[in-house]
Amino acid sequence: MSEHIQAIYENGILRPLQPLNFPENSVVEINVRDVKENDTDKEKWLKEFDDWMESLDPNTPNLTDEQISRESIYEEQLNRQR
Repeated sequence: MSEHIQAIYENGILRPLQPLNFPENSVVEINVRDVKENDTDKEKWLKEFDDWMESLDPNTPNLTDEQISRESIYEEQLNRQR
């Protein structure tokens, strides 16, 4: 079973913000990321993308959905930073 949850880190312990559907003493795997840091980056890139889209000439040829995907633009920008 797999669940995507949020948790709060307090006093060295991750505390889930909602109940988990696992039996007691289950061993689970956890991937951790700082939500505030990543969301701020994402919001910044999405704002820049929106600004760029508004600056385009309306007569610009149509792009495919994949080319204008916000998520692909965001991921490309993050990869350039690394």
